[in-house]
Amino acid sequence: MRKTPWSLLLLALLGASAHAAEPAKLTMTVTQITAHYAPYFIAADKGYFLAEGIEMAFVTASGGSATAALMSGKIDFTASAASTVNAILRGASLRVIYTMADRPAYELRSTDPALKTLADLKGKQVGISSRGDTYEVAMRLTLLASNLPQDWVGYTPLGVGSARDAALISGALPALIIPTAELAPLRDNPAVRRGHRIVNMYDTIRMPYTGVATSAALMRTKPELVAGFLRGVVKGMRYMRDYEEATIALLLKRRPDIDRIQLVADYDDTISTATEDGTAPDALIAKDLAVRAQLLELPPDKVPPPDQVYDYAPLRQVTAALDASGWKPVP
Repeated sequence: MRKTPWSLLLLALLGASAHAAEPAKLTMTVTQITAHYAPYFIAADKGYFLAEGIEMAFVTASGGSATAALMSGKIDFTASAASTVNAILRGASLRVIYTMADRPAYELRSTDPALKTLADLKGKQVGISSRGDTYEVAMRLTLLASNLPQDWVGYTPLGVGSARDAALISGALPALIIPTAELAPLRDNPAVRRGHRIVNMYDTIRMPYTGVATSAALMRTKPELVAGFLRGVVKGMRYMRDYEEATIALLLKRRPDIDRIQLVADYDDTISTATEDGTAPDALIAKDLAVRAQLLELPPDKVPPPDQVYDYAPLRQVTAALDASGWKPVP
């Protein structure tokens, strides 16, 4: 039998090693470039993902589109966790693996000076981004906390960004929900000052707000990639907490057209609402699921327990290991 020369064997082994060292090319969706997504961008730009053998590509997509893509296997992760929760309640094999915040930095504002309270909004339309999103859930939680019926108001989808701002300034709708950071550069606009802040939702409600979801299949078949992704995210979040100016500069580099005043306010809101460790308590999750189930007309006995929607086990393992290692971010 003819023997293969050692030189050829060595080249083959080196080639296999180089191939094995190639990073896994993964894709994640975000809805826009804001401070809420900074930990993921930081993990990519600082090399935290690459150190885990991950080359991350970011795609901008709405929550509904992102959820459909995640279910079909076209993407690996999405930052539209709220949309995936609705899909999970309908039976989708997805899981939320990271929760960014435990309260929304939202304001419910009227555009009509005569509308000053929740009672004044009876039968009125409230502007949100899309049906079933965190804006609508936040409004429904607000009604619940105020002992008002869920049909007290109607909902008009506006999309994100400029369409919402235009509706606020023009008064096209009686009221709308808007992030306080997005409102910051508009506060001196006479049209904005004409209305009223009816509810500061940051102070009045708590809910799992933004985060990351993936497929149950990826968690089952490639747990090391999920763990590596989460390690990068945790490092990115810790960097964000420690280095405000560097984080803002990173976001401005990705989106130079953004108003700096809005971005600074967005950073402050994100840090003030962020969860301590990327998880939300079961009681908070259960309350959120109950509201979503009602929205989806799902019977209470069909609502899954929190651990069948949120799986924090990989995150907790990653966080414990990082804490034990003493890892700290550097500029």
